[in-house]
Amino acid sequence: MKINLLTFTPVAESINLAVYTEKVENSNPLRLFRNECPRFWEQHPELSAKENLFFSIVHPEGCTGDKYDISIKFDENPRIAKHYLNHLIYNYFKENAAAVGFDFVDNVEVWIKDSNQPHAQTTQFLRFSLVPQYKKVTDSWELLVSYNSISTAYNQSIDSLDIQTERYRVIADNEIVKRKHITPEQKQNIGNIFPIINRELAAELNVSETRPPKENKYLKTRQQIVAFAKNYLFTDNFQAIIKFHKEDFYSFKNPEDNKVTDGSNVLLFGGNSSGFEPYNGIINNGPFRASTKNNLKFFFIYHVKDIDVSKRLYNIFFYGANSTLNFNTKNPDGSLKYQQNDIKSDNGITYKTLPQLIKQPFDTESNGSIAFSNLETAVQEIKTKLSQKNLKNDYNYVAIYISPVRKDDVNSPHHDIYFSIKEMLLEKQITSQVIYKDNPAGNNFRFHLPNIAIAILSKIGGIPWQLNPSRTKNDLIIGVGAFKSEKVGKRYVGSAFCFNQDGIFQNFDCYRDNDLEHLIKDIRKAIGIYLVQNQDQKPKRLIIHYYKTMGKRESKPITDMLYTLGFNIPVFIVTINKTESSDIVAFDSDSADLMPLSGTYVKVGYNQYLLYNNAKYPNSQKYDILFPVKVKISKVVTNGSKEDNQANMPEVREMLNQVYQFSRMYWKSVKQQNLPITIKYPEMVAEIVPHFSDAELPSFGKTNLWFL
Repeated sequence: MKINLLTFTPVAESINLAVYTEKVENSNPLRLFRNECPRFWEQHPELSAKENLFFSIVHPEGCTGDKYDISIKFDENPRIAKHYLNHLIYNYFKENAAAVGFDFVDNVEVWIKDSNQPHAQTTQFLRFSLVPQYKKVTDSWELLVSYNSISTAYNQSIDSLDIQTERYRVIADNEIVKRKHITPEQKQNIGNIFPIINRELAAELNVSETRPPKENKYLKTRQQIVAFAKNYLFTDNFQAIIKFHKEDFYSFKNPEDNKVTDGSNVLLFGGNSSGFEPYNGIINNGPFRASTKNNLKFFFIYHVKDIDVSKRLYNIFFYGANSTLNFNTKNPDGSLKYQQNDIKSDNGITYKTLPQLIKQPFDTESNGSIAFSNLETAVQEIKTKLSQKNLKNDYNYVAIYISPVRKDDVNSPHHDIYFSIKEMLLEKQITSQVIYKDNPAGNNFRFHLPNIAIAILSKIGGIPWQLNPSRTKNDLIIGVGAFKSEKVGKRYVGSAFCFNQDGIFQNFDCYRDNDLEHLIKDIRKAIGIYLVQNQDQKPKRLIIHYYKTMGKRESKPITDMLYTLGFNIPVFIVTINKTESSDIVAFDSDSADLMPLSGTYVKVGYNQYLLYNNAKYPNSQKYDILFPVKVKISKVVTNGSKEDNQANMPEVREMLNQVYQFSRMYWKSVKQQNLPITIKYPEMVAEIVPHFSDAELPSFGKTNLWFL
């Protein structure tokens, strides 16, 4: 198995720098810290009050004050060496590529003109990132070579365009810069400054956005970085800067050892059956556990224009996806009569009814549905009719809301109706399932019925499938995910807790992302619940799955609280990136599609791992091509120590195993997910709750999966 790293030795071993005691106001020079060069500080006692000095490889005019000369050895100061190497790489490709700039995390990005140019109005480029790093994966310097897909530039220069869009980048003198950062020197050649197409510019200039074709991402990525390395890196000129140990990407030794525990992908379904494919498990064996609720009533909420949709949906739920509604026959009460036709499709597959899928009667109330007449007054109409509805205390209700607005149509003036109805029903302790009005009419809706079924089952307290209980540790597990709504303009976080060995999460909440006090309060409350559920037995570990790197400012109050309560237990902080890792990727050279088997993991840095969390198993015939998930594992002790302890390999394997298993507990779809519910579920809560009237989650919503 290979990874997109090239090992190398810098041609130079050191660099001479001029460092200064002060910086120019509003400038952003680099810092040289005392702990990086302690001998230098010892040689200059007059700097004893200074914790850092300032320098700039490119623009020393950003520094002032007293000047000192220092020689920096690369192997002793890899952080500073990286800045210098970036400088060399940038200048090299400024002369040897179509364009060069920095990506969103300030890595050097090289643009190569694509041989494929599909549009006459634009020029298409292939984008590559080059990241020098020191001993993250190997025992030497490494160059990470990443393929970042494609971008396009408009073929007309900015001097011939009246552009209303303000935020966009340009190519100016072979450099990629923001529009607002174009220098006076670059403007001297304004006829050669070309705007780079983004979504806003594409709409304004009426050009097609570049959309990569649907293809195997592994094969494409591998093909591009190999070609780039051959044509641009494995050359005498480039290796005058960086000398590669060999002209080939790094290969892992014994990759077969890096696998999660055997059986971690096993799920339990009805009838004591097991398997690792949710769809087949549910269809063939039914859910692990049906709902414990028997007094359950379903009703529909819909716009009066969508009455036929509600009838069609009832028919699908009650009689099967291939049944039809007989509009010519009526029941004695005057309602349309439903008939169960042959529910076998053309290929002979029988599509089960909702009661068959979830093992729950689909009972509705006569004249129990709610129809509203006007989108402008929908919320008030539904609220009024709900108040008039005779809701019995000993019944549980499920509302099927047929939405006239797509959830992702954020520009619709009626988009917020969805959130208002969700909140209203939660306050009434009514479970809801939202279905867009056009979906039931589609031919593919029968394939979505299992997804809807398991979501409904989860919301009424059933268990579609469960983890194979293999964990032996008594863990209290907390998941924290985040979502920033462009409409709300603020980031909110959601939280979820797991108190037992089955992987089922509960006790959801939502709050502002800077409300650390709220999170600590929730953890304290969760400990109390854990003790009750486990007969006063303390958890052995606290495991926090977090959506970003948790610094000591966030972790220390948590560990201090545990220490105060007398919980001398380790805390594992597992950072899980929301997006797939496409910057550093391993390739299985023995596989035709290059994607490693599900459950494979590789170490890519200090406490950092790639987890291949997909549905590719040894005998799988069909699966999605997914890039790995990037996971960081930190261990913090609560015995008063202020230092982090690196997790040992058995602990790392356990943490990765949990991430892997929790990705299989997603009950919104029967399709394999690559993110664990510890991050995904709280994120879904954080996406919806900020739209509620008080941006707070009603108490009913804290104990069930209403957001699926």
